[in-house]
Amino acid sequence: MSILLTHQQESAIDTALRQSFKFKVFGCKRLKHLHSTIDISSQIWNHSVALKNRYFKLFGKGLPKAKLQAHLAKLRKRRFPHWQAVGSQSVQAITDRLYLAWEAFFKKDIKRPPTFCKRRKYRSFTLKQAGYKILGQGRIKILGKAYRFNQSRAITGLVKTLNVRRDPLKDIYLTFSCEGVPQPEPAPKTGQSAGADFGLKDFLTLSTGEKIAAPLPLKAELRHLRKAQRVLSRKQKGSKARVRAAKDVARVHKKVVNVRNDWQWKQAHLLVLMFDFLAFETLNIKAMHQLWGRKVGDLGFADFLLKAQWLAQKLGKDLVKIDQWAPTTKTCHLCGHVQDMPLKVRVFVCGGCGNVECRDVNAGHNILEAGRRLRPGDASKTTSVASVAITAESHVL
Repeated sequence: MSILLTHQQESAIDTALRQSFKFKVFGCKRLKHLHSTIDISSQIWNHSVALKNRYFKLFGKGLPKAKLQAHLAKLRKRRFPHWQAVGSQSVQAITDRLYLAWEAFFKKDIKRPPTFCKRRKYRSFTLKQAGYKILGQGRIKILGKAYRFNQSRAITGLVKTLNVRRDPLKDIYLTFSCEGVPQPEPAPKTGQSAGADFGLKDFLTLSTGEKIAAPLPLKAELRHLRKAQRVLSRKQKGSKARVRAAKDVARVHKKVVNVRNDWQWKQAHLLVLMFDFLAFETLNIKAMHQLWGRKVGDLGFADFLLKAQWLAQKLGKDLVKIDQWAPTTKTCHLCGHVQDMPLKVRVFVCGGCGNVECRDVNAGHNILEAGRRLRPGDASKTTSVASVAITAESHVL
């Protein structure tokens, strides 16, 4: 089976053997120390960006990472002693992020180079071998201070890194990246296969004829979101009232994200358990946003596909994505006749064999056939070629 991967997907495969465990930290006043550490990390990030940009303007070449790290170590001891609140390995992790972002920019995986970040928008710092100690069930010591966190399950494997992250609501989350985590047994085989066609009216239409509708959490909360944003726009910049209003807006967004993620994980898990082989189409999300706007983002096609890919790999199932330009909607899955299908025409009437079928179900059959051609040894009714991208995504549970 051919595998076409981007740079970001390759880096995801490198960390696929690691498992992440995410927990929320309790407390309010004691979290000020962690918030302060994140704020100092933002200063180090901005200083690193400035040094790298200045070095390029003076010498016309990039600043070596080892040289930057050595200079930051001197600054921590002499000029900025308050930087020592951030561990030396955390400072190295900040420079690692900076150079990985530049590498992704040069490989065109991201559109913009890394630049300065406001303190309130900077989110996290990372601890590697030192700076933390797990004290017991739901207790941890970070940079000399003890905290309690909501440990919903046991941390298995060898802990490699600890990421301390805050969200716009100022809640703190701990993410343990572990190696050597026991993998679950593959899910039992069902012998079923399905092709899935994405849509705006029906989120998924399977080749079996089943149609799956998705919730629209942003649409459901749109009235509350608009009201919260109107209140925010009336507050004076820099005031405490504006900070509270911004948290109200973030609270609505967080609810929308949680509802969407909960449904997507449950639906993806159900599909992976039901079918041994799933074929999806590759979508041009950017073009869809330009045509249909907010609803495309509310459905979250790309996020759902990443979740399904991760679950398929975890449970030992096969999932493929066919070529973006495959004419799945225009082609009759029975005779192969190709004809124009305007978007307003919802019923496929084949001009070759007279087959009458829902256009999305017909597309699901074609997607399944195109996916089967990518599996060696699978029987297929046609022999045209498509491309596949299979990604191994590590997921923060």
